[in-house]
Amino acid sequence: MSSRRAGYRFTSSCMLLSSSESDKRRSLRPAVIRRICIWFALLLLLSVLNACSYLPNQRSIHHTDLQAALTFSSTNIMIDNGNDFVWKGVTLRLNNEYDLTIDLMPRGITSVSLADFHNVQRQPFNPQSMTPHQLNIQAQAGFENKPGSFNW
Repeated sequence: MSSRRAGYRFTSSCMLLSSSESDKRRSLRPAVIRRICIWFALLLLLSVLNACSYLPNQRSIHHTDLQAALTFSSTNIMIDNGNDFVWKGVTLRLNNEYDLTIDLMPRGITSVSLADFHNVQRQPFNPQSMTPHQLNIQAQAGFENKPGSFNW
């Protein structure tokens, strides 16, 4: 009988072990499912944030913002090309009426006479009687030959 008891006890302890292991597995299932749900929710959140993130507009893809600093004297405009590239095919429009075209504007400061600006009737800008209050710079080719602009 003693062997039966030992066997019985052994069997019951094995059953206890196996039942406690299955309990652990059952108790781990919600934790694993919870982790999977958290990862899924995190992936979903990242996907939504990525879809809503900033996309460059078509203008910024095909257009360069020119960096310019302007200094005015009574007869000249000093334009400082602050970009690290040359502006090509530059059109300067003063007061939305007077234009001046320059082939190349290198890096650094370029001095332009106000009298060189002309309107459609070919009349020059008169710095003695007129005041510059607006300047638009358009370059046909800037960085990577993209057009660029600057407004003051």
